[in-house]
Amino acid sequence: MSVIDKKEITVAEARKILMDKAEDLDPLQRRVLEYTIRFSKLDSDTAVKVTEELVKEAKIERSLAVQIANCMPASIPEVRTFLGRQRIVAEYTLNKILGIIEKYRVEE
Repeated sequence: MSVIDKKEITVAEARKILMDKAEDLDPLQRRVLEYTIRFSKLDSDTAVKVTEELVKEAKIERSLAVQIANCMPASIPEVRTFLGRQRIVAEYTLNKILGIIEKYRVEE
C-alpha cells in the first residue's frame, strides 16, 4: 500500500480500507486489521457521520472527534477524559457531544 492521503480516521474506517485490500496485506497490516475488527464499535459509514457531526455541530477538532467516535463514551465524565486539561468546556457542549454519540450508538 502507498500513502494517498493523510488525515485522522476512525478504527472503523481503517478496517474498511484494510478489508478492501485484505489479499495484499503484509503481516503487520494483517495484525492491524485484526485489531480493527476486534475493537471498532461502528461500521465505517456511521463512524464518518459521527465524526463529521461532532466537528460541525459540537465544534471540536477532527482529531478529537475521531477519538470520541472510536470509543463512543456513554457519560459526561467519559467525554471529559478525551478533553483533558486542554480547555474548559461548557456543560451544553458536553451534552451536545453526548447527544450526537447517542444517536449513533449500536447496542452491543
